[in-house]
Amino acid sequence: MTINRHCPTCRSRQDFRKLNDDEKAWVRAEGSRSYVDNLWRCTAVGCLTYFRIGRINDRGLLPEKFKKEPPADAERP
Repeated sequence: MTINRHCPTCRSRQDFRKLNDDEKAWVRAEGSRSYVDNLWRCTAVGCLTYFRIGRINDRGLLPEKFKKEPPADAERP
């Protein structure tokens, strides 16, 4: 399930999805949140922004290891 919202990092409307289990584990381990089931992540290539819907100013960034790479065929002319 995705929702379409404004991403403050991308500065445009993007699809967001809930964090997966690895992302939730990282956010918990990072220590800033204990409840992570209400966090949504931007699905744009290269974006690492996550936040609670309705709380756009309460956001964070996932580490680079969670960066989504563009599909290999997208780089071809």
